Amino acid sequence: MRWGPVEVLILTFPGDRVEPVAVEVLKDVIGKGDVTLLDLVLATREPNGDLRVVDFDEDPADFGFGGLEVVGGRLANDEDIAVVADALEPGMSCALIVYEHTWVRRVSDAISTAGGQLALRARIPAETAESALGTDTEGD
Repeated sequence: MRWGPVEVLILTFPGDRVEPVAVEVLKDVIGKGDVTLLDLVLATREPNGDLRVVDFDEDPADFGFGGLEVVGGRLANDEDIAVVADALEPGMSCALIVYEHTWVRRVSDAISTAGGQLALRARIPAETAESALGTDTEGD
């Protein structure tokens, strides 16, 4: 199977559970086929400094991430998790999400079928795009 571009997203949030609205939006983009969730690792730094790490195959519902489907798994390694966990302040949690841009794969496959090819994929930081498009909301 071919894969589209794969990225890592790290979300941090206070406490040990993410707000349900964030999970609902994630479920929405997965449900629409825009992205495929490949791995999910959750970590929380307890107020006393202890670290708790939960792989998706354990119980992500404890963090508020129940009901998500992960295809694949174990793409985030211990080193990735350690870097993220070391930066967590007591009372904070994070979700390390590895996902595929499924829509890019579908477009690329369609273009390939038509005799073309995906020639370039570049990433522009959000701040740069906001500034260039005149939608910079910093300071609002």
